[in-house]
Amino acid sequence: MKLYLFPPSSRVLGIVALKNHLALECEMEHIDLGRGDQLTPHYLALNPNKKMPTLEDDGFVLWESNAILFYIAAKHPESGLWPADLKGQAGVLRWLAWESAHWDAESVGMVAFEKSSKAVLGLGAPDAAFIARGAQNFARFAAVLNESLNGKTWLIGERLTIADFSVGGLVPSAERMELPVGKFPEVVRWYKGLAALPAWRHALASRDAAMAAFLAKAAERRAG
Repeated sequence: MKLYLFPPSSRVLGIVALKNHLALECEMEHIDLGRGDQLTPHYLALNPNKKMPTLEDDGFVLWESNAILFYIAAKHPESGLWPADLKGQAGVLRWLAWESAHWDAESVGMVAFEKSSKAVLGLGAPDAAFIARGAQNFARFAAVLNESLNGKTWLIGERLTIADFSVGGLVPSAERMELPVGKFPEVVRWYKGLAALPAWRHALASRDAAMAAFLAKAAERRAG
């Protein structure tokens, strides 16, 4: 199995943590978005969206972070990270859809795109109106997440699933973008549990190291 990813991105944090959690041997090829690796003919043949991550497994190619989480977990049913029961599966699917449609596209991801990703991709200055809209949406959706976690260890109850890996992956970005995560105590409690997992700690440390290296290279390019 091979993963194509941009290591500093929070969109791959959950995938790397899942790989660690399952102790999987996996080749990882770095896609430097600032250098334009996502635009090469080879990569476009794998992922025409010009985005990452992408998974390749014995000739099978899959893109979209949540689909990759599902594929990896479903290949290892003994982990329980993809539930075997219908209601559990529906619960996880609900959160995967919520993460993609709201947590990422309309709130945390929107702010991170304007404040960070646009600079990486050379797409110009951040748009203050989009940042304000994303921050407003964050308050709305973080309140939904906070209420949903009340009385639960994990998103669908007492069992860890890929829903936690998916939604949790954007929490460090929310903190880095100075969104008020601390105003939502259930979210803070839940994320502390996730961050305590050795697999998550290792993934986060790798992401932070990759982020530091990327910023250093970017500074060198600007200086040169």
